Amino acid sequence: MAAGIERWWRFHFSNIDRREAWGYGVWLFFGVIVLVPELWAAFWGNSAKWPTISGVTGALEYDHPVLALVVVGVIVLCVYSALRYPPTRTGVLPVKDAGDGGGGVEGDPALPYRTPIGGRLTLSTSPVREIGAGLYFGIALLVIGVCTAVAAITTDIDDEFPVGRTLYGLTALFWVVIPSLLAWPKRFAADVPFPTLFETVRSLERRLRVLALGITAGLVILLIHLVLYPWPSIIPDLSRLHRNYKCQARASTPEKQLECMKLPRAEVKPSPVAP
Repeated sequence: MAAGIERWWRFHFSNIDRREAWGYGVWLFFGVIVLVPELWAAFWGNSAKWPTISGVTGALEYDHPVLALVVVGVIVLCVYSALRYPPTRTGVLPVKDAGDGGGGVEGDPALPYRTPIGGRLTLSTSPVREIGAGLYFGIALLVIGVCTAVAAITTDIDDEFPVGRTLYGLTALFWVVIPSLLAWPKRFAADVPFPTLFETVRSLERRLRVLALGITAGLVILLIHLVLYPWPSIIPDLSRLHRNYKCQARASTPEKQLECMKLPRAEVKPSPVAP
């Protein structure tokens, strides 16, 4: 059994370079620090002082409906960029190891470059310096932990959303936003030593397609859940609303109208611990 597992591992995950290993490690850790609070809040909400990430997103969309457009816009831009501009599409770069010794260039002059480790878009045409991983993640985890603890201590015990906004917002900031911003400038660009989530999924797909498909399906389900929160729980509500309208349209007598009014109707703010 152990020998079979070892052969399977060598077959699928041999020859992993430093960049790819960083991607798997960083995004796996990202999944842990998101899923642990998420599952804790979903299944043991009474002991958690934070909401689920879907509860935070749903509450923000409830108070500010225009934010739903922002969520959709970000999702569309990320998917478009991942499909339209894969790492192989980059700005003009010198051809390496040209066989005839003549060198040359290749690439699209209308596109920005990619950082060598993270694969992020950058305007820099010179080598991008790399930030030490230990320093970066040490600062990130310290800031996330301290700010989340401060939010938990200073906010009302009955209001869990500030803690959720702090925890999930800072996590997205350090894992997605800051690395992209650091890599973009033409001068003083810096590369955080792990690839983007989409590039990591691509690497995983080359090695184990089934697992990559499962991750992609999970991400799509999560995105639909966040945009149409609290989908799929809204499906019975939509069915009930449809029956109510249908009943009202056919209510030709006072008795029938009274029967229609008994159909449950409610408009409540999303629960912070809703799945």
